[in-house]
Amino acid sequence: MNQRFTLLALHLTGVVGPRRLESLKASFPSNLSDVFGITEEKLAEFENWTPASAKKVLSFDHPQEKAEQEIEKAEHKGIEVLIEGDEQFPKVFENIYDPPFVLWKNGNYLPDDEKAIAVIGCRRPSAYGKQAALKLGEDIARAGYTVVSGLARGIDSIAHQGALKFPKGRTIAFLGSGLLNMYPPENKKLASEIASRGAVFSEYPLFSKPLAMHFPQRNRLISGSSKGVLVVEANKDSGSFITVDHAIDQGKPVFAVPGPIHQKQSEGAHALIQQGAKLVTGVEDIFHEIQDAHAQTVFKSRRVLTAPSEENLSNEEKSVLDHLAYTPVHVDILARMAGMQPRRLNELLLALELQGFVQQAPGHCYFKV
Repeated sequence: MNQRFTLLALHLTGVVGPRRLESLKASFPSNLSDVFGITEEKLAEFENWTPASAKKVLSFDHPQEKAEQEIEKAEHKGIEVLIEGDEQFPKVFENIYDPPFVLWKNGNYLPDDEKAIAVIGCRRPSAYGKQAALKLGEDIARAGYTVVSGLARGIDSIAHQGALKFPKGRTIAFLGSGLLNMYPPENKKLASEIASRGAVFSEYPLFSKPLAMHFPQRNRLISGSSKGVLVVEANKDSGSFITVDHAIDQGKPVFAVPGPIHQKQSEGAHALIQQGAKLVTGVEDIFHEIQDAHAQTVFKSRRVLTAPSEENLSNEEKSVLDHLAYTPVHVDILARMAGMQPRRLNELLLALELQGFVQQAPGHCYFKV
């Protein structure tokens, strides 16, 4: 059995990760498949191995046949199995701790996708967090960078959607389940859209369940594939901090978006800022920190071409816009601030929304875009 099939077969056993693989490579430098010919007792003596893991591997019957079947199933669904040593295997993971050695990919991963920013956050964001994730995702893409995230509910999904809002935007997703067992299931359509302008990756076999232990593991790939990690909103006990820890271990900068001090979703980002994360109010802060002047130039030029102009707004529309903020404001409060009748204010808000200046949030609130 050649090296490629051996690596896939070992991965399919479910007990061989990067550390156990390194132990096997050290013991079988010329022919890794020799592992299937030794005894359980001998294998259990290797570094990072146990009797249980040794038994699992050596009871894995017909390893080459099972590896071939997994590749055939993937190809039938348009999925590519990338194995360490393949030309298409992302080189961005070569220098991270515990690098993956098998990846399932739907879509295309381009060399330019190594210029990426990870955008992560909580599952239940506020209206402010949703707006921030959508805008920052779009602006990162507008600057020529790829948006990386985990396709989870909340900030992750919204960041992917933001990248897709820009016509040339690219985005990459890393799952905690198999590509043919999508989690969360409601993101199947979004995953398909991502694959059309980027790629959806998984480190797990096609039908793998979304086990709790998978998500902390996949988080090292989110940070490892990016130039930095941006936290939009997160509770203090958020799983986002696992990705942040991986980023710090990998020497990547961490960014955080400040939020309203009374919101629980702001606590995590504020804690990160207190610990030294770069405060971000716009993508310019990110590219200034990573010293990419070209990205800043690209972003500014594209923003000028796509941003709606206030020149043609009426004085009433400008007045309403002046009283709006990037956090949602209820129309009753806005009416008092602007000194307008509710009916007229609603007419102006609708006009501004159609022109792309404002968006509506739940609870009859509006915010500036």
